[in-house]
Amino acid sequence: MSDPRTSTISDKLKNINRIIAISSGKGGVGKSLIATTLALALAKKGYKVGLFDLDFTSPTTHIILGAHNQRPKEDKGLIPPTINGLQYMSLTYYTTDQPAPLRGKDTSNALIELLCVTVWNKLDYLIIDM
Repeated sequence: MSDPRTSTISDKLKNINRIIAISSGKGGVGKSLIATTLALALAKKGYKVGLFDLDFTSPTTHIILGAHNQRPKEDKGLIPPTINGLQYMSLTYYTTDQPAPLRGKDTSNALIELLCVTVWNKLDYLIIDM
């Protein structure tokens, strides 16, 4: 049986021209810094950019961006706030700067759910920090 959320995710990502995922099998190698710097550089060049922090174990893009007081709005889903010219979404909005206590299938379900409920504006690039 297929997960009905996958078709919802496909619909939500249709507004995005390119998706770039930054990931590694090891922590502490600078993924968040690279993802944030890339997103900011693209935005500086005039592109419409989103940054999605899906690092469940040690999210730090919110610290790099200084995203402390903004929160997503809710209107038929979660609308990311604009921070430093980027649409920005992070699990830290819901975990208060703590690692998410998720493992295995729970992590997959949380990732799918966030992708499903996040409403992005039209973007040239979505950078995903994993």
